[in-house]
Amino acid sequence: MAQGKLKLKAKAPARVTKKQQNPKNYAPKIVKPKKQKIIESEKLAKVHKAQLANSTEKLIASRVGHLELIKGSRRQIEKAEKEKAKKQAKK
Repeated sequence: MAQGKLKLKAKAPARVTKKQQNPKNYAPKIVKPKKQKIIESEKLAKVHKAQLANSTEKLIASRVGHLELIKGSRRQIEKAEKEKAKKQAKK
């Protein structure tokens, strides 16, 4: 039996592939439709999905017993907060 440790060769660094260098180029490509009718239908589908999600959130919140939904979009809320801050600064 051999006494002592074996002298193993150091491993060479792993090869870096193109996908590892720039993964953004290798992301799944999204092919957008070119026909106007399909474009319009996708816009409608997007709106309906958003409305469905919104109504689902309201339903769940009402079932839980408290409504935590924020009224308005993020920009509207930020604008209202800035106006409140200006009014307080003037006083």
